[in-house]
Amino acid sequence: PLRTHRPHPSKSLAAPLKMSLHPSTRHIIKLTTHPSQFDVEPEPIRWAKADPHERGPVVATVTHPGRRNAVGAHSGTYSVYRAVALAAHASPAGFRPDFTNTLPPCQIGPHPAWSKPGAIVSLDPWGHLPQEIFAKRMASGELDVRPTISVTRSHLDLPEIKEAVSVGRLTPDAKFLMADGAVVTTKAAIEPVWHLPGVARRFGVEESHLRRVLYEHTGGMFPELVTRADLEIFLPPINGLTIYMVGDVATIPDPDAPLVVRLHDESYDAELFGSHASTGRLWLVYGIEECVRAAQAGGCGLIVYARQEGNALGEVAKFLVHNARAKSQQGSDVRQREEETERVTGAADVRLYELCADPLLWLGISRIHTFVTSSGAKTRAVQAAGIEIIKTVKLPASLLPPSAIAEANFKEERSKGSFSNPVSPLVGSNNGPPVPPAPLLEGPASPRRSGAPAHRFISLTSHAAQFSVSPLPVRWGAAEPASRGAVVATLAHPQHRNAIGTHNGPYAVYRAVGIAKQIIDPSRPLDLQSTEPVVTIGPYPSWYNADAIVALDPWGAMVSAPDSALSAAARARGVSVQPSIAISRFEARMPEIVEALREGRLSADGTILREGGVVSCIKASIEPVWHLPGIARRFKLDEEALRRKLFEHTGGMFPELVTRADLEIFLPPIGGCTVLIFGDEASIPDTSRPLVVRVHDECNGSDVFGSDICTCRPYLLHGIEECVRAAQAGGAGVIVYNRKEGRALGEVTKFMVYNARKRQAGGDSAQNYFKRTRQIAGVEDMRFQELMPDPLLWLGVRKIDRFISMSDMKYDAVVGAGIEIVTRVDIPEELIPADAKVEIDAKMYAGYYAGDKQVKSWEELNQTVGRKAADDEAAAAAAAAKAAARAAIAGGKNGGRENGLHLSFDHEHDPADAPCLPCEE
Repeated sequence: PLRTHRPHPSKSLAAPLKMSLHPSTRHIIKLTTHPSQFDVEPEPIRWAKADPHERGPVVATVTHPGRRNAVGAHSGTYSVYRAVALAAHASPAGFRPDFTNTLPPCQIGPHPAWSKPGAIVSLDPWGHLPQEIFAKRMASGELDVRPTISVTRSHLDLPEIKEAVSVGRLTPDAKFLMADGAVVTTKAAIEPVWHLPGVARRFGVEESHLRRVLYEHTGGMFPELVTRADLEIFLPPINGLTIYMVGDVATIPDPDAPLVVRLHDESYDAELFGSHASTGRLWLVYGIEECVRAAQAGGCGLIVYARQEGNALGEVAKFLVHNARAKSQQGSDVRQREEETERVTGAADVRLYELCADPLLWLGISRIHTFVTSSGAKTRAVQAAGIEIIKTVKLPASLLPPSAIAEANFKEERSKGSFSNPVSPLVGSNNGPPVPPAPLLEGPASPRRSGAPAHRFISLTSHAAQFSVSPLPVRWGAAEPASRGAVVATLAHPQHRNAIGTHNGPYAVYRAVGIAKQIIDPSRPLDLQSTEPVVTIGPYPSWYNADAIVALDPWGAMVSAPDSALSAAARARGVSVQPSIAISRFEARMPEIVEALREGRLSADGTILREGGVVSCIKASIEPVWHLPGIARRFKLDEEALRRKLFEHTGGMFPELVTRADLEIFLPPIGGCTVLIFGDEASIPDTSRPLVVRVHDECNGSDVFGSDICTCRPYLLHGIEECVRAAQAGGAGVIVYNRKEGRALGEVTKFMVYNARKRQAGGDSAQNYFKRTRQIAGVEDMRFQELMPDPLLWLGVRKIDRFISMSDMKYDAVVGAGIEIVTRVDIPEELIPADAKVEIDAKMYAGYYAGDKQVKSWEELNQTVGRKAADDEAAAAAAAAKAAARAAIAGGKNGGRENGLHLSFDHEHDPADAPCLPCEE
């Protein structure tokens, strides 16, 4: 067995770590960097070939590791959850999905850009059709691939759109905008798939440089980036994007049909919680209104929603900047945002503008009639992709509340080029001299393509003689901060790192790209002055119990204080440390809270809830920090089995998981959680004062866009109402918002499940609610509520008076953590959308708390049926997929995009094909 590191004297495992990605050699550790054993015969892939069979599939599964042709794994950040599911035996080994009825409901592509070299480099244009194109090979067991794009239909229930209807700004048409204000959409979830040579050219850097920086500045994630230059495809563990299409999708490529586009970057402060000082949700809703108008005019409107939170710096960094700005002496000057962000994080913006046109090219767009934006960078990027923009429109000043004027002015100044431009020379220009990369790791040179220059030696992080040689001690659960020690996951002094991975979760990839593009100087330490928490949380007894809190660093908000005993050892050695928790103040204005105030369900008190519906609270952003021994015990696993599965089923992420048993801390590249505290945070541990808690798992489709297939946003807002009441009664309310989209299965899987549910025989019945998820994902749920109580224990919670949740799994986890729950609160019947009754009835039958609701029998579940798909949707979806493949093959034979490929734009299908369905259910 391969052992590349001698265990630290204080840490030894009972048996050597054993792992392999090959069933025939299950007792040998084989790192993915050994090409003689991994990716031996990668499936051929020829990016930008017109014929999908000639192009080949993207293979990032580990069923046949020798056939993999990509670095990374499917589902982005959620591959970590799948690895844990396999370790915990929650998912069957060797599972193959049943993709029946998961195809898109209408034809998308092929379009000329799909076969134009360099046009689309950050997504797989054929990613929505592999289950059709390669069906025979998949059925034979020869090939195991996953879609990276899924397309479904949805109804959006947004209070602002209902208001627009009520005041006459929008008029229902019973096709795209219903009488009740629901917007009918087609939506696509897209996982990132990077063609590294093309991505490097797009960023204006050498591919070898991009690969090296991606490897080094993510803490050594995926060594194949530097050892396997023949693998050109990379599935980065970052979140992707969602496209909402309002109108006739078939008109999108038509340059003469009205087309509205809004490229929108995630800001959950605004879009979900209604930040009073942000314009994010205002822009989003205004964009949706414009989309509806385009659809009603015979065209289509698109919202492209990219998961690039906080300018792609991440939420912890964003909250730290909020604190620094609040303490700044520069007032509300718009340049303050830029300056403070750069000081605290090293860059003002690391969003990947160069890639933002790729989803538009995937849809065949050549002309945008109305581009809803004030961003000069996005405008230039879209135009650089060859897309004509007829006009741009900005958010009307009449929609701006006074509190958001500063942000609007800032964006206006940025659009004029008044500030530094975070875009590579291919799209814009960088300010200042080039920043040389900081040499972090040195060692033997990695393999490279013939003729490619070798810049310098690179050492793999699994070589302990050169990396984490002298990790600073960290004693999880120690009572004294100096004894506990700080988690060191920064990269400036790699020899002292005591953790696997690095800060900012998935946003470490964006930071690495920023370094590659010379936007960020990696040698400059972050200036964390004035970013300290606005209130003190803890310490509490649970912080001193090594098994009580294992999924976050309870001291993570305190490490940056100049006199922190926690980081004294690091400071003495000149090692920088970084907070994994940021605590800030927050004011929000949500339409549902305004309505509750107007209808008398809530009353303003002038402090917690003001007239006008503004709510004041404390917010905390928490990055996951896993203590691997404790995580393993929580799941009742051997630690070595957990480490092995984490390594194997993420496609070989972080070899130190299996080579460095002495490193007990792991920062997984997954989303963390946001905690909102209403009322007095000091009252939370006091069992004599009322405490309301809702633990909510992300559902972007409902939480932000109001999808009516589930109860997520209504239940969340009901929880916030309850929190406000508890705070006004002298206690506190807590919302814990976990980034676990689609039960931690990811949005691509979630949309395929929606299709399968709607198209199955008998319709979308409650009896089959969980069945199709199991058939597609292998499990019903990968959220792992075992880790869910940790943020509550960090807050010192001992008793919850009102627990706003029906989940039996969450209830069991909280009670199992030693927290008393007095009353469970189910969702009020009037808040359940009609199409969501399927979910509620199925969950109550499965054991969810029902309150006074009737729990139906197994036979009765078949009587609860959701909104039905069109009778011929399944047949039309299959026909559309076949038509797309045939058009591409014909186009390839006829010379590509100038000939056959354009036929699919005009829908000149085989007469036997079913037509694309209109965009309504």
